[in-house]
Order: sequence, then C-alpha cells, then structure tokens
Amino acid sequence: MSIEGEDKRRGLFECIQKIRGKMKGLIRGAVVILSFIVMSRPVAGIAGLGHDEAIVAQLIPATSFGLPELAADEEAGDVADDDYEAADDVDVMDASAAPAYYAAHARAECAYDVDGGELYASGMIDAAYLQTIAYNGHSTGAPTACFNSPDSGDAYTVPIVVNRNVVSFLNYFQTRGRKYFTKWLERSPDYMVMLQDILREQAVPVDLSYIALIESGLNPKAKSRAKAVGMWQFIKGTAKKFGLRVDWWIDERMDPEKATYAAARYFKTLYGEFGSWYLAAAGYNAGEGRIRGAVRKHRTDDFWELASYKRPLKRETREYVPKYIAAMLIAKDPASFGFDEMDLSSGRVYDKAPVPAATDLRVIALAAGTTVEEIQRINPELLRWFTPPDYPGYEIKIPSGTREAFLENFSKVPLPERISFHMHKVKRADTISKIAKLYKTDTKAILYLNNMKGVRSLRVGSTIAVPVRSNVPAGGATRS
Repeated sequence: MSIEGEDKRRGLFECIQKIRGKMKGLIRGAVVILSFIVMSRPVAGIAGLGHDEAIVAQLIPATSFGLPELAADEEAGDVADDDYEAADDVDVMDASAAPAYYAAHARAECAYDVDGGELYASGMIDAAYLQTIAYNGHSTGAPTACFNSPDSGDAYTVPIVVNRNVVSFLNYFQTRGRKYFTKWLERSPDYMVMLQDILREQAVPVDLSYIALIESGLNPKAKSRAKAVGMWQFIKGTAKKFGLRVDWWIDERMDPEKATYAAARYFKTLYGEFGSWYLAAAGYNAGEGRIRGAVRKHRTDDFWELASYKRPLKRETREYVPKYIAAMLIAKDPASFGFDEMDLSSGRVYDKAPVPAATDLRVIALAAGTTVEEIQRINPELLRWFTPPDYPGYEIKIPSGTREAFLENFSKVPLPERISFHMHKVKRADTISKIAKLYKTDTKAILYLNNMKGVRSLRVGSTIAVPVRSNVPAGGATRS
C-alpha cells in the first residue's frame, strides 16, 4: 500500500475512534441522568403491597441488576462445585459460647457508614419499616439500613442490610419470580419449624433456615446442574465431609433432618473462618476457597465491598446474599408483601425406629401399618427398595404414632424374611458388568453384597446375590 493510502486509512481509523468516544460519552451522560431521576424517588407503598401494586418495580426494575430467571424445574439455584475447596481445619466454638460470641460480632457486621452517618436500628423488620427507608442510590451497594432481626428472643441472628440489590430481589420475588416463591412458601409449614429447631439446637442463627429457600425452594429432592442435591444443595464431597452418607444405597443429602444438621456444622466452620454470616453464606454458595481468595485479594472482610468487584466472586455469589435477605424478609412477613400467610406452628411429624440391617421396605411398611409409598415419601434419602446395609444405628422414619406397634410387629419377622435378594447362578460368559446390566443394578453393589474384592472373583457355577428382589426377573428390577 502507498504512503498516501496508508495515511487515508489511519485518518479514517482515527475518525471512527473519535465518533465511538463521543457516543460512549453520550451514553454515560444519559445513564447518569436516568440514575439521578430514579435515585431521587423515595421508596413508598411497600406496606400492604398487593399483587398488582409492585411500587418497588417503579423504583428499581429487576433487569437493572440482571436478576436471573429461575429454572423451569422450580428450584432455586445451583452450588458451583467447580469452586469447591476443602476448608482448612478450623476450631469451632461450642454451643454454650456461641450466643455471646455471635451477639458481640453482630454489631460490627451490621454497622456501616452511609453518607457519613452510621445507620443502625433494632426491632422486627417488616414491610411497614421498609416503607420508611429512603433509597440512597449508592452504586456500590452500600446499605440503606441495617439492623439485627430478633427471632423469638434468640440473641444470635443474622443482621439485615436493606440496599438497592435487596430491594431489587424483593421486587423480583413479587413479580416475575412470584409463582416460584409462592411454591417455596407453600412448603414452609412442612419443614421450617424443624429446620429452625435444629439450627437453634446447634447454636447457629435460626435465620439461616431461609437459605434453604433460595437453595432448593425447600425441596428435599432438588438436584442442580452442578450435581448438588437436596434441600441444602450439598455436593457429594461437602456432604461426606460433614457426616452425610452418599452412595448407591442411600443419599442423605435428601434427608431434610440430617442435611440440616450437616448444614449447621458447615455454617459453623465458615463463620469460624470468616467471622461474618454474609461471608459464611457466600462461602456456602461458592466454596470457602473462593471467598478466602477474595478476602486476601481485596484485603477486606466486608461482603458488600467484595460484591462491588466483578472478580474473583462470580455474579451468582455476588447476588446470593441480597437474594437471601430478600427471601428472609418476605418469608418472615408474607402478608405484607402480598403473599398468603403461612401457619408455621407445627410441621411434618414422624416417628423413628431402629433397623439393624438391610430390610425390604415392604416389610417395614407392613410392620408400621402403612404403605411402601408412604415410607418412601418420608424417607426420600432411600434410593433402593430396602434400607442401606452396613449402617450401624440406622433409623427409619415411620408415620407418627406407629413406633410401638412397629417395634412389636417387626420383632416377630424372622431375619431371613426381612429381605430376600435374587440369587444368580454364574454362567461361563458372565461378568460382573454383564450381570449388573442384566438386572439393571450396580456392579459395586453386587461386589459388596457378595464380599467380593474384585470382578475377577467371579467363579463359573457359583451363586451370587443380586440387589433386586427374589421375585423380580432379570431385566425387571424396580425401586419399589
């Protein structure tokens, strides 16, 4: 290309760059003007918000923060297992010391400087209180108001910050996400009392129970794309670390009671490391390794400051705490946000009885005077048609009021009649994998039942137990 042609090309390029720069300036100016208009409008009309009165939507549209649409399966969110990192050993306080320790730290976590003045209040949060809060428009997410939420006299509860991100999720749950949140609330009477009783017993804030709302919508069988399972959305590694059994026989991530105990232990570990319930919640979502890295990189333990940076926290984690706070506010006072009030005075009740060895669920149902379907419904963690083998102290959940009758009836069932596996005679061409495929079962389960160390232990002419019922033909195994 000639020198003259090169000069023309450079001139054209510089002209385009100038035009692009001016366009960016105009766009920024327009954004500033629109932001000023929006920020100057006060929060009003939240109290008694009806189905068609989403006043907050006029203030901050949910799309302003790119809030995610919930998945079609109605579940609340995924836990990023690719971010999981095992925690270092952390000394965890005992239950007796917890209330005073949490109370001493709650004030610091809840105290923020907004426009030169600290905003702190105590008292029950509700929509009427939110109505009095003026939107301050801090782009970094600085809180509009912050206070501790008392819960039936408990001293150790999670402090609450109300800011633009929280208000945006309040709007979302009342509008586009309303049908999902309604279903979550409908499950609350079954589980919320139990969850909060366990958290209180384990000396962690009962307000953490609302994390299960945004994790799974209180669905014990929820499964995410990241292979997180259960009401508390544990990935397999974390579940095992905190005492849950996950194998071919049973997945205790789907046991609401045991999973809540595990979640309480995990929250204690996270709080023991970070000293902040917001960072503990973020760590529950992203993994403590990622939060640890963010704290070190930005040299702050303030969640809201960390959330103002795009890295290293992912968007899901940056939005996790405001989403949790919004869900908590609505769940504590549904009627004020246009939802039906829920009766949480009771919950799902059941008895528990010991089952010392693998037992057919039909035998258990018969002894308890109920159906196999009911046993499976209240024991969603059971993956097979029988209770797990090699589980000392295992207890099955049975309908409330049936324990005495069950124990009496069950004791009369001879051991050989409590479970009967199909016996397969090994042929010359058989392999463990072929047999497992034939009966639609698992190779490891066959090895375990027959105390075989490896696939080469198979001998022609021998008879092995297959984990399907004795009356089920090859190729026809079922769960029940």
